[in-house]
Amino acid sequence: MPNENPLRINMVLGHQIPFPPVRGGGVNNLVWMLAKQFARENKVTAYSPTSPGLPDHEVDAHGIEHFRRPGLAVHPNVWRDNLQALPYSGRILPLLKPADVTSFHTPFSFLLRHKPGLGVCTHTIHRTPKWILKLHGGLDRIYGGSHAVIEQARAISPRAAPKLKAIHNCIDLPEQMPSTALVEPLTFLYVGRFARDKGLESLIRGFLAVAPQNPSMRLQTIGPQTGDEGADVSFFEEMKTLVSSDPCGAQVSLQPSIYDREKLFTEIERAAVFCLPSLSGETFSMAALEGMASAKPLLVSDFGPMGEMVEHKRNGYIAKAGDVAAWTTAVEFFVQNQAHLPELGRRSFEKARAEFSSERIAQEYLADFRMLLQQRS
Repeated sequence: MPNENPLRINMVLGHQIPFPPVRGGGVNNLVWMLAKQFARENKVTAYSPTSPGLPDHEVDAHGIEHFRRPGLAVHPNVWRDNLQALPYSGRILPLLKPADVTSFHTPFSFLLRHKPGLGVCTHTIHRTPKWILKLHGGLDRIYGGSHAVIEQARAISPRAAPKLKAIHNCIDLPEQMPSTALVEPLTFLYVGRFARDKGLESLIRGFLAVAPQNPSMRLQTIGPQTGDEGADVSFFEEMKTLVSSDPCGAQVSLQPSIYDREKLFTEIERAAVFCLPSLSGETFSMAALEGMASAKPLLVSDFGPMGEMVEHKRNGYIAKAGDVAAWTTAVEFFVQNQAHLPELGRRSFEKARAEFSSERIAQEYLADFRMLLQQRS
């Protein structure tokens, strides 16, 4: 039955990556999944940066209306990157249409929300909360992708506490569970930026400590390795040297970004274990959710939100962040329990389906939007 009270929803994207995403961009992939779900029964308008091959204005096959204006590429310095959003916000502001709800995914939502007629205005935290969060207290709602992020936000801005709400990030899931057949060789996969705060050193060193006794197993990393993609170049070179100087270095493959999502998912399917060793900076990893959607067990650090997606030794393993000995033990766990990996992968997919599907999470957002509108009226 069609929705008798459809909402008019504005979705304001950041200045760095095209929308729909044509290369990378965990945030944009998340918002794209939500936008498609919202558009099933509501009127959705998206505002995003221009990109070759995409018109400045269109209505796509999902019924989503798009307005695009020039943005800027991602800058490796977070503060410079955020400041680049200011001129882009100025170009987006005149385009914003009257709406029931305006969902902001750009740093300057605390300025844009003052335009009349935008309805309930919400801001979503997509990185570790910073002090600038205090400027967003005037919005109707501040979302975070995990309970851990909301706790961090509450500590930064106690005054914003009534506005804070955790709604998990989500993932599109196939109708049928992917194959959980045992994958050989035993391959550990990391997908993401090559940066020190991602905890890659502990993963690499832990793997190399176990590798001499397991010459067939592999470690593969895929993701940005250059400064213009947001990687820590000096750290990447440091890890390259570490790998090349180790007798088992041939078992480690450090690969650049794969922007073709079909090819990327092929690499995920070939992996046995999906790794997320982060020391900081995660809100609720989209990469890890993609691993769950592919029915892979997860190997994660004990930082922040990881415990909200992994049940220790049931659908994955949680190791102490940055502790090489702990990551060595974690790698050994998967070696010793290789026969049980299909069962861990099955539980991983089932947890994603029960808790993090895009259909489920979109309904959580829509229910909250309607509650906020009711409170306002």
